[in-house]
Amino acid sequence: MYRILLVGGGTAGHVEPALAVGDWLLNSREESIDIACEFIGTRGGIENDLVPAAGLKLHHIVKSPLPRRITPGAFLWPLKFVTAFLQALSIIRSADLVLGFGGYVSAPCYLAARFAKVPIFVHEANALPGWANKLGAKFAAEILIAFSSTSSTGPGFKSAKLVGMPIREEIFVISKLSKSERAKNWGDTYRELGIDRSKRTIFVFGGSLGANSINRAVADALPELLNSGYNIIHSVGKGNVLPEALPGYLPLAYVGNMAEMYIASDLIISRGGAVSCAEIDASNSFALIVPLAIGNGEQIANAQELIAKGSAQICLNVDFTGKWILANVEGLMAKAIAWKAESRATQREPAAAMIGKLVLKNLAGRSK
Repeated sequence: MYRILLVGGGTAGHVEPALAVGDWLLNSREESIDIACEFIGTRGGIENDLVPAAGLKLHHIVKSPLPRRITPGAFLWPLKFVTAFLQALSIIRSADLVLGFGGYVSAPCYLAARFAKVPIFVHEANALPGWANKLGAKFAAEILIAFSSTSSTGPGFKSAKLVGMPIREEIFVISKLSKSERAKNWGDTYRELGIDRSKRTIFVFGGSLGANSINRAVADALPELLNSGYNIIHSVGKGNVLPEALPGYLPLAYVGNMAEMYIASDLIISRGGAVSCAEIDASNSFALIVPLAIGNGEQIANAQELIAKGSAQICLNVDFTGKWILANVEGLMAKAIAWKAESRATQREPAAAMIGKLVLKNLAGRSK
C-alpha cells in the first residue's frame, strides 16, 4: 500500500483542496493501486472538523506560524518550528509522497520530507506564493499552480504545471447543469432554506473563519437591504456571534454545502481567497470581492482573472462599509443578473483529477 500524506491546515482554503485530491485518489480513479491518504494539520484548525468528516486519519504537529512582527512570543518561534519539524519527521518517514497545500503547517513538513528523502509535491493556490510553498518549491518533484500568473513570481515557479484549483466535485458539477436543472436545484434550495424565491438573493461570506469588517458592513446595511426586497444569506464564520434571523435574513455560522449557496444566490460578496475565487469561477457566479487587508496582496491578485472575465468586481476592505453597499448594490445586482443569464459550460478537467494522475504517475515507477 502506498501512503500519501496531505499537508495543510488552519483555514478551509488550505484544507478543502487537499481533501478534493484525496477524494479523487481514493474514490474516482480507475487504476487498481492500493493507496492510503492521511492528513497533517494542527490542533485548533478547521481541519479537525473537515478531515475526520472526510474519513481520513488526521495527524497533529505543533502550530508554528512565521511571526509577522517582533514580539516576546516571536523568540519562541525557532523552538516551535524545530518541534514541528521533529513531529512531522516521525509521521513522514514511512510515507511514499507528501503533497503540500501551503500554510504554516507545510513548511516543517517540507523540510522533514526532504530530510527523509520522501518525494514532495507542492500546490500553490494563490496567484502570489506564500513563504512555505516558496520553501517547498526548492525541493519539490512537482510544482503545481492554480493561476497562470504564478509562474512569473519567481525562479522556483517557472517550471510549474498549471492545474487549477482542486474544488469539491459538487461545485464543479454546477457549471455543467442545464438551465432547467439549475432552476430545479434553485427551487429546491430555496424551499430547504425557507427563503422567498421571488426576491433577489445576496450570499455573503468571509471565509471559513468569517470576516469581522464584512460582518459589520452587512449589519449596518441590513435594514435597508431588507426594505429594498433582498434576501441575505450571511455566513458569519465560526467563532463569531450568530445574529438573530429575520424575514429575508438567514445568518449561518458556517456553510458546509457551498454548492447549494452558489445555486441559490444571484450576487456573492466574499473575500478573495484562492478557493473562493475558484468556486465562484467554477459555479459561473458573479461576485464582489473584498480582499483581505493583510498579507502580500494575494487576494487582489487572485481576483484578477475573474475581473478580466467580467464575473467580479473589487472593493477594497477600507472602502467596504454599509453605506458603500447601499450605494452600489443595485448596480452590482444588475451585473450579476446579466452574467448569470448567459449559459457557460466548463469543459476543463477537474484539478483534483489532474493532480491525482500526476501522483499516480510518480508512484507507478516504484515497487511496493
